[in-house]
Amino acid sequence: MATNNNRNLRLVVIDSDAAARAYIKRWLAGKGVRVVGESEDCNSGLRLARGLQPDLVLLELPAKGATPTMEFVKRIRMEFPGTGIILSAHDASPQLILSCIRAGAQEFVARPIDGAELDKAIEHVRQLSGVTLQNKTRGRVISVLSSKGGIGATSITANLGIALSERTGSRVVLVDMSFPFGDLGVMLDAPARYSLTDALAEGAIEETKLRSVLVSSAAGVHLLNVAASPEVSEEITRRHMVELVGTLSTMFDYVLIDIGRQMDERTVEILELCDTVLLVSALDLPTIRNTVCFTGILSKLNIDREKTHVVLNRYHKKSRLSLDDVETMIDRKVYWSIPNDYAPMSMAIDRGVPAVKNEPRSKVSKSFVDLAERIHSLGTDHPDAVEAVG
Repeated sequence: MATNNNRNLRLVVIDSDAAARAYIKRWLAGKGVRVVGESEDCNSGLRLARGLQPDLVLLELPAKGATPTMEFVKRIRMEFPGTGIILSAHDASPQLILSCIRAGAQEFVARPIDGAELDKAIEHVRQLSGVTLQNKTRGRVISVLSSKGGIGATSITANLGIALSERTGSRVVLVDMSFPFGDLGVMLDAPARYSLTDALAEGAIEETKLRSVLVSSAAGVHLLNVAASPEVSEEITRRHMVELVGTLSTMFDYVLIDIGRQMDERTVEILELCDTVLLVSALDLPTIRNTVCFTGILSKLNIDREKTHVVLNRYHKKSRLSLDDVETMIDRKVYWSIPNDYAPMSMAIDRGVPAVKNEPRSKVSKSFVDLAERIHSLGTDHPDAVEAVG
């Protein structure tokens, strides 16, 4: 199965059978199709489709109660005419297939799902909807993952977000997911009165609810605190993360998520959904060892290597470890190096004003601006790119 564009097709799977969903994800891994969301029923599946705006929907047609599913297909076709729809069912009678087509589906695969037949169905739908799939737009989602505590991942998130907003005119939201005590609000001098958990009080995540809990900072970016305390952070589920990322990516040009260091099913879901992972490291042996560990974990989780980029913070040329040493140890190129510029960064933290705003002419601020412009103009499809500053 091949695609005629340079990005993976984005698929939402709606299927009551967990084993079937797992099989689909395994089969499609590395085939140019990324499962960005999955659900057991049509109601939550519709919320996923609205938030994630996938290229394709693969939907189980139950043996009984086909009418609600057909209504779901009609709704998807009406709201998202460019989204391809594939149905699967045990009963593949000619009448059922005809009803599927009339409802708006474009392909049908029998159950249990055969991977080769699924490939053919996806390729057929891709050919039918190729122009639409290539022209769909959504905001880019960037996760910032820290390989060790205290190496500046939150500062990088804040400064990069502001640089993207100011230099490119993009709409940017920063998401503080560094449980249990995130510092993005402190970095931006924008304390949050509400968090994502407040938006969940009435059920599904929707744009109007999210806007009510977003904080507008003086730096020109929006901020969302995922959880106000360690206790309520447990209320956030993997499904919430899927809906959150999908909805925010329709509201903003860039969604920057400060993940911190924790690895659970919620953060793994974010890493799978995002377009880019910035893995923050530094020029000391313990941190480099942690970076190697994290890249290994990401590999085992099947997180696309091509979207994972190592960013060296506090880089200086006189370090005992050279850039070549680091790249040899981590077995990949360093994507970007941020110079060790202590004074403006320390002052920025104390004042609650990121360096790109507080000291825009500093060496470190210029590095953030250059990084933002590269991400905006070229994307992060160049994992061999290196910018050594300092």
